[in-house]
This record gives sequence, structure tokens and C-alpha cells, in this order.
Amino acid sequence: MRNKKRFLLLLSFLLLAGMLCFTGCAKESGSSGDAAETKTQDYRVTLFYANEDYIANGDESLEKFMVYKDQIKATSDQIYAKTLEKLKTPPEEGYSTLITENIKFNRVYLDGDTAYVDLASEGLNGGSLEETFLISQIVDTLLQSFDEIKQVQFLVDGKPAESLMGHFDAANPFTKDLFTE
Repeated sequence: MRNKKRFLLLLSFLLLAGMLCFTGCAKESGSSGDAAETKTQDYRVTLFYANEDYIANGDESLEKFMVYKDQIKATSDQIYAKTLEKLKTPPEEGYSTLITENIKFNRVYLDGDTAYVDLASEGLNGGSLEETFLISQIVDTLLQSFDEIKQVQFLVDGKPAESLMGHFDAANPFTKDLFTE
């Protein structure tokens, strides 16, 4: 009877020790993975803004877009969204944006070489000029800032978009040859 008790006690102790070891291992590997995912770094980005003079005057001799180089601190899983959020605020006089605070980015993520930009449907309204500049600012910024992105696909409320504001076909991904004349 005493041997049975000792055996059960020893077996219980070994099971408890084994569970603690496995729990500790899982936490360690999870922690290091989380640390890698949440590690921030500096990214150099190329932001495209509308030329304020072009928007105001419509002078075709002016460049439509102005480039602004910047640095953003972010984790690898938030850099694309943070870059697009940065487009809401022009950096200097002369720079303008058609990505206003009304434009909400639900999610921005990479799948293969395609960046998916999921926009909220509320706030997506305007004429063809607004739609052209909104699409161009986003596509040009992502393609020029990140080598891994070769095309940009728009979604609205998580679903493929036929158009963002009703003027241009957005069913297929956009590439660098966007709106070339």
C-alpha cells in the first residue's frame, strides 16, 4: 500500500513538473515571437502629395504631385497603415492632400506582392479629381516606398471594390502605370 502511494505521489510530481516545463517553453517562444513582431524600426518612405497650385488653378503645365521623403517608426505589421495615415497631413506649404480625415483605413496588409487597402465606405465621396488623386497618392506612395509591393488592390468594407467614388474602375489591382497619359 505504501509503495502504491509513493508511486502515485511520484507520478503526480512528474506530471506536474512536465506541465510546468512545457508551459514555460511555450511562454518563452511566444514571448520572443511577440517581441520580434512588436519591435519598431525606422522606415524611409516616399510620400506623394497633390500640388496645391495644380489643385487650385488646374494649370496643366504644373506637376500634379509633389514627392516628400520621410521617416516613420513602426513595427513591420503596422508600417503600411502608418504610411498611408501620414498622407492625411501635408508636410509643408504647397503640398496638399485629398486623403482627408474622412477617409478611414480599415486595414492595410500585404499578400504576396499585392498591398490590400481596405477603406471604410463612409467618407468615400467626391468627383473624378478627388478619386484620381486619392488612388494615385495611395498607389504611388506604397509602390515607391516598399520594394515588396508591386500592385495595390482596393477593398471597401472588406469586399472587392468596383469603384471607390464611382468614376474609375477599381476591380483590378493598380500598378505603377496609374493614370499615365
